[in-house]
Amino acid sequence: MVSRERVLDALLELTAGPMPTIRDDLLREALHTALPLVQAEGVTLVTVHHGRLEQRTRTVRGELEARPASRHGRELARVLLQRNRPLRVADAALDPRLEVEDGCPEVEAGPAVFVPLRCREHAPGYLAAFRRRGAAPFTPADARQLVLLAAWTALALENMRLASNVEKLAVTDDLTQVYNYRFLKTALRRELRRAARFEQELALIMLDVDNLKSYNDRNGHLRGSELLRELAALMMGQVRSFDLIAKYGGDEFTLILPQTGLEGAMVVAERMRRTVAEHAFALCEAGGITISLGAATFPRDAEEGLSLIRCADQALYLAKQRGRNLALSYRDVAERAGALR
Repeated sequence: MVSRERVLDALLELTAGPMPTIRDDLLREALHTALPLVQAEGVTLVTVHHGRLEQRTRTVRGELEARPASRHGRELARVLLQRNRPLRVADAALDPRLEVEDGCPEVEAGPAVFVPLRCREHAPGYLAAFRRRGAAPFTPADARQLVLLAAWTALALENMRLASNVEKLAVTDDLTQVYNYRFLKTALRRELRRAARFEQELALIMLDVDNLKSYNDRNGHLRGSELLRELAALMMGQVRSFDLIAKYGGDEFTLILPQTGLEGAMVVAERMRRTVAEHAFALCEAGGITISLGAATFPRDAEEGLSLIRCADQALYLAKQRGRNLALSYRDVAERAGALR
């Protein structure tokens, strides 16, 4: 039986240092603590990750790779949560409530104890410990110790989720759920440094909704906000996973397209223009809402972030002057300036 001092030492060691900020590290720490805490030969931790049930295992021989948990595992987690107390079994292989997949790899079925893992706003999971057949059964004290560890693990997972949400809120526009201007400035500096380091091109596109004011006047600002949200979703469907879309102003957006020259930028801009023009927004026929776009490239048009934005904005302004629902580049601005001389 584990002494009370040893239990306290294990829990104090777990909580004394900074809480892990990486999910894998957190779960690994929980398993590492559980194994000696109840003198088990194997421990498993079943959690939901990206919508799928995942099982992590550690035995006296070391940690095993994470793998999908059994379908029965989800039902077992639900039952444990409903019981609201640990489940101790004398022999995991003989208990009718368990399946073979609920056991611990590399540990012959024997005494086991399961405790629920309560994760707010997530499907439940569980923490389980196993001993080989013929070993002493787990005691109520063992179960209570695992309950404490499961509570710490669930709290740490919840704190990690909340921290991730706070971080997302800090860089996301509330209305459209694309990045905000604050993040845009940071991301643009980072991408320009990367483009310069690898001698790659980078394109920046500014776009503006042509006739949002008249739409708002007819239908109200609430409808206008819904339109911007729908427009942002449309744009997200027209770019690559590593491209970036950010809200720049009231009805202006900025796109950062890494590894993209002028020709590629104009293909994206024209595709976006056409997609919006052909889309029927609420209370508006297709073509009733359009966008104008201006593109500039690094290093051809500018080598610094604000200068690149300024070039793209000048191209956008020219597109507005020429009748809207148009995509132009800073090259068009330069050619126009040359023709006026």
